[in-house]
Amino acid sequence: MGYTPDQIDRMSLWEFSACQSAWMKANGPEQEPEAPSLAEHQAMVNKMTVKV
Repeated sequence: MGYTPDQIDRMSLWEFSACQSAWMKANGPEQEPEAPSLAEHQAMVNKMTVKV
């Protein structure tokens, strides 16, 4: 988020939470991505697994 540790220490929990929410909204994806199905997950794992 770009704050120094000192700046964060001087914030209240409410202020930090507001900053975090705004940062996540501005820098996050427009929509939450959907989780892969179990079959899709297994296919990705199999693709990345090194066969010995």
